[in-house]
Amino acid sequence: MSEDRFDNEDNKDDVFANNKGVIKSWKGLVLAVGGFIGYMALLIVCSMMPSLQWLTPGLVGLLFLVVGIIFLNMSKTSYTLPLFGVLIGVVLMFWCIAGKFFPGFLDAVGDRGVAAIIIAFGVIMLVYPFAAIGYYKAKYKETVEATVAYVDYRISRTGKGQHVRTYRPVYEFTYSGRTYQVTDKVYSSGGHPMTGEERDLRIDENNPEHFVDLERMKTRSPALYVFPAILLVLGIYLMVA
Repeated sequence: MSEDRFDNEDNKDDVFANNKGVIKSWKGLVLAVGGFIGYMALLIVCSMMPSLQWLTPGLVGLLFLVVGIIFLNMSKTSYTLPLFGVLIGVVLMFWCIAGKFFPGFLDAVGDRGVAAIIIAFGVIMLVYPFAAIGYYKAKYKETVEATVAYVDYRISRTGKGQHVRTYRPVYEFTYSGRTYQVTDKVYSSGGHPMTGEERDLRIDENNPEHFVDLERMKTRSPALYVFPAILLVLGIYLMVA
């Protein structure tokens, strides 16, 4: 019988309980919030000053890039939106720099350049999951037998007032005589391993709390291929039209 734990209820008095090292203290929280507010202020100032307005799309792109990289690093299974954010950030920053220093290049690129970018987006989003699996295989070479100790669930409310149930399995294993409990930093939706299920985890032998469940990474909903496929079709259409 599976055991479900609602992490947001069990740790409702501890605002750092679910961060898993992302934000460890009130000082870190203040710095993060202060940095974000300062960045937004810089963005507003640049958008209001004619001489600096060209920087605005680049700053927006940098924000997309940083946030996307953070979420890609936090989760090894939910990467479609973070990866799209990274790609959007790169394009905005490129467009900002090229528009300022190489204006003729953008005119030369034209519609086919836009189509090529869209195709590149689709290809990267299709290839990334397989590249990520290869990367983690090379990075985490030690394999341990782990058991799903329990599954943390969280109920989130969407903008339409609907409730969405997300999860993250908590794994337990023993390595070098010490028992570890590890989990992903991000909750995700869809299927998940059940409590008591055994899984082979790849871990960092120098830091066993760094791990990856390759079997879970390989289990992807077919729907996740729909968006990249749409981008490819759209890009190809624009290229040949």
